[in-house]
Amino acid sequence: MAFSGRQLWLILAIETVFFLALAAWVLVRLDRILEPLSVMIALAIIVLGDVVTALLMQRFAPTRITFAAGEAQSVFGEVVAGFGMESEGRVVIHGEQWAARLKGPRRVEPGDRVRVVSRGGLTLLVECARIPDR
Repeated sequence: MAFSGRQLWLILAIETVFFLALAAWVLVRLDRILEPLSVMIALAIIVLGDVVTALLMQRFAPTRITFAAGEAQSVFGEVVAGFGMESEGRVVIHGEQWAARLKGPRRVEPGDRVRVVSRGGLTLLVECARIPDR
């Protein structure tokens, strides 16, 4: 299951509220809610929790397409937008939408299949291709 950017931000916001509540609860239990050192400790708990959550989301969220040298299997996707008179558009791969640039002179339209050639950051370089028979 792939998460959209909005869903990931929502998860991070909910997690931040949770750590805020946890830090406030700890400070109330210690009866030190308004002391400067206690507030700094609470902020450290929140920031550390956010960093750990972001690292875990980056590690385990299915938002990556990786390419290894000599990769035997090609990655295919479907055009969903763009590529009219321009070489840029959007493709869906494994249920996730990506920005893409078209390689070569051939034009594609929404619904056409493309093969991923490479990835530069969050933009894929694709070419028109047929999916092999399975």
